[in-house]
Amino acid sequence: MANAGFDADVLVIGGGPGGSTTAWDLARSGVDVLLLDGADFPRVKLCAGWITPQILDALELDPQDYPNTFSAFTSVILWVGNRPCRTDYVRPISYGIIRAEFDHFLLERAREAGARFVNEDVKEVATDDGGCTVTTRGGSTYRAPLAIGAGGSKDPIRRKLVEHRSEERMVVTLESETRVGADTIRAHTPYYEVPELFLEPDFRGYAWYFTKGDFLNIGIGRLGDPRIRDAHPRFLEQLRDLGRLSPDLEAQLTKFKGHPYKIYDHVPVQAHGERFLLVGDAAGLARHYSGEGIRPAVESARDAAAVARNALDPGEAIGQTLTEYGSRLTERYGPQQAPVFDPTAWLPERWQSRLVEWVCRSNRLRRDWVFGRVFLFDPEAAAS
Repeated sequence: MANAGFDADVLVIGGGPGGSTTAWDLARSGVDVLLLDGADFPRVKLCAGWITPQILDALELDPQDYPNTFSAFTSVILWVGNRPCRTDYVRPISYGIIRAEFDHFLLERAREAGARFVNEDVKEVATDDGGCTVTTRGGSTYRAPLAIGAGGSKDPIRRKLVEHRSEERMVVTLESETRVGADTIRAHTPYYEVPELFLEPDFRGYAWYFTKGDFLNIGIGRLGDPRIRDAHPRFLEQLRDLGRLSPDLEAQLTKFKGHPYKIYDHVPVQAHGERFLLVGDAAGLARHYSGEGIRPAVESARDAAAVARNALDPGEAIGQTLTEYGSRLTERYGPQQAPVFDPTAWLPERWQSRLVEWVCRSNRLRRDWVFGRVFLFDPEAAAS
């Protein structure tokens, strides 16, 4: 139980994969956790919705124990211009999930482990020598020795307590996910439950057409580009030309919505302070190029939980112990520094495009570099 004068040992802000995983990990080891989120779960979350086996490992989750939509992907198609380039694997290299189901499952798992859930939106955050205090929009106040921010790029700790640098680059996305039925999806694509990725013409992002059971997920993401609403109509027109969208299907799609988030690049985010830690998108941990955010969220959540347990040990100086978190992130994801070798700085744009096309159209380079290094699919699982 929390010490006198505190409402919990740890306050966790945000009930997504990062927050729920942190709360679950801490609660099952006896830490008194108060998890706050203003959304009513299950709630819709913008996301392409695919996870790799490494995410399941970090969650200690057996696929057989997951009761919701779970599509095993053993192939992936990368469209380069008007040419589909397919890579096949001998075992699943990723899985399609529905974020509303997935996030709710993880939240309930945290609650079953003993975490307490408060369905309130955090408005204000303040720290002092004694701890961290959060105030909700409903006027409630909660206090704990430390807090963990897992509320995404708009996390209140990130907004209130962390200085933002003007050089930060954000990924901007527009996405729609709709239950339309497997039969309808099959009538529109020959690649049912095979993710289709579409490189942007300038290679500053990619779009996707994901089919997962009865669900269709369509989206586009670009790096540091506010003009995504110009790219979005062009992509939809491409889908119409391919037969992926018909007027009847398009009329069923949920409204496309967008959100920005920071990637893990040479501009670091302050991921810890005297009384707080940030995980996932709140710490700017999304992978460069792919924009993958779920894996960094759950991995950093496990790291944050381990550091928080150490910091709560009697006799430990909390602020000093929390600095261990930064070392863990660097060890896991590498130092945040500008690339030593950057061909975009000296190679003409037309040659950059040709180089990327050559890499993507090569079966081996696509397997090893595009899917292996960018999307972290196991190259050893590729079919010969």
